[in-house]
Amino acid sequence: MATTIKRQTAEKLYHSGHALFQQGLYEEALNELRRAEDSFRKLDVKGRPFSDPLANGVSGLATSLAVSGLCHQKLGEYKTALTCYETSLINSKFEKKKPFREFCKDLSQNMIYCYAKELENTDLGTQNALLSREPEVDISFRFPFSLPKSAIPLARLYELAPDQYRQFEDFYRRARQKDAETRRENKATRTDTVKRMGFYIWGTLLIIWVVYGLIAAGALINKK
Repeated sequence: MATTIKRQTAEKLYHSGHALFQQGLYEEALNELRRAEDSFRKLDVKGRPFSDPLANGVSGLATSLAVSGLCHQKLGEYKTALTCYETSLINSKFEKKKPFREFCKDLSQNMIYCYAKELENTDLGTQNALLSREPEVDISFRFPFSLPKSAIPLARLYELAPDQYRQFEDFYRRARQKDAETRRENKATRTDTVKRMGFYIWGTLLIIWVVYGLIAAGALINKK
């Protein structure tokens, strides 16, 4: 099947899913949107998805994920909705800037709503403990997703709506600083390790060359 036909098929699946969403048939819409996402992903690895966006000026994959997020949000599945929303932002630096900014306006409001809902599931004692203690980070993920899952809504809400969630500012700044410091320390440790490994390798090679030279010299002397 030609790429053009595959793209048309992916777009039809998206439009079908979007139409079902508008009718309030969220489960049915998700079936079509998942197929659209899969189709757009397969196309994205072969072509130029960001130069051939949908009518809203945004890539098919990002748009399909955003509508899937809306379906999950309507179904009360806020965690899954957030996964869709956050995933739709992964390739943001390749999107066309102006349409993507407009796309993000609505997306941000939906994300704020879902993160606030997730925060409601965290009791006040846990929230206070997270806000007062030293932040934990796992730098295998980018900030703020390097934070524990229970702390991510606090940081993300401040990022998305700083004026509305000013009470999380101190925690956010401390967490971001801890994340940056941990990454610097980790980088320094890796650099030292590489240097030590280089020293050991070159030292071993030097010993081998010296031994080989002695053996070769001995062989030449014996021949004489």
